[in-house]
Amino acid sequence: MFGGIAGSPKLNMARYIRGWEPLTIQGMPTVSLAIATYEQGPELACLLYSLISQTYPKWEAWVWHDGPGPIAREVVERINDPRIHLIETQERKQQYGHPWRQDAIDQCCGDYIGLTNGDNYYVPVYFEWMLHTLTTNNGDLCYCDTLHSYMQWGVMRSTPVRNQIDLGCWIGSAALVKSTPWSDNGFAGDGTFIEDMRRRASRVYHIARPLFVHN
Repeated sequence: MFGGIAGSPKLNMARYIRGWEPLTIQGMPTVSLAIATYEQGPELACLLYSLISQTYPKWEAWVWHDGPGPIAREVVERINDPRIHLIETQERKQQYGHPWRQDAIDQCCGDYIGLTNGDNYYVPVYFEWMLHTLTTNNGDLCYCDTLHSYMQWGVMRSTPVRNQIDLGCWIGSAALVKSTPWSDNGFAGDGTFIEDMRRRASRVYHIARPLFVHN
């Protein structure tokens, strides 16, 4: 799913950001982001454009729409980036998109994997900073702080336990993420999954910066 990216000078070119010193990422790994969405048009577009704006180019996004999704389809087709893939499920199961999380994880083929929802987005150096931390330290799991809408756009300092971390603010090695089953489809199911990963992980790192926006 990453075909064509490695050979494209445009996609391999680091994007200049004034005041930002680029970080070293050992081995130039690939990263997959699995996105759950339901009838989110402008919100999903904002998220996907935040991925296109990343300084690190070797990523893929799997957009999983809970049931048939003409709105998501229109957004993905309009953006027309080969790194973005859309899956429309045959039925709608609701439950915060959780019933499809395991399928989405199984589809990801990156060296590292993250999850999020279709109304969140990221600062441009999210992938770069997270992958730098993981590859430099041979890490299993890395998470960052969150600029959170529920806190009137205040910064939530993340901790890898339920109700203290958001679904979209972490990246883990594919081995860790794929070996951790999604076991909880309740409201706090994402927290359960992160706790389960934390127990399996040997090296976990925290970036004390709000690189992720919960919308």
